[in-house]
Amino acid sequence: MLFHITHVHTPGTCPYHNPEKARATFGRLLSSAEQSGVRLVGVWVDAPAHTLYIVVETDSAQKIEEFLAPAYEIAHAETRIVQDGREILKRRAGTE
Repeated sequence: MLFHITHVHTPGTCPYHNPEKARATFGRLLSSAEQSGVRLVGVWVDAPAHTLYIVVETDSAQKIEEFLAPAYEIAHAETRIVQDGREILKRRAGTE
């Protein structure tokens, strides 16, 4: 299943100007995705808004929890299940 994660932190907890904090949070999070059982599809950043948009593929909410754990102290995240819109349209139109 695909999941869209919106990960938001504050300017006060932002690791951008602190390389050690960046490695310990987002660096660790991104480098350990596969160990958590999560396949990274893509990561996009809106730096001025202190927001990351992450799309992952996995089969369990627990794996997402483990994946996000390195950044729990600096931010919060909202996770949504998403589907390929083209596939839904094909199924609905009967053109599979």
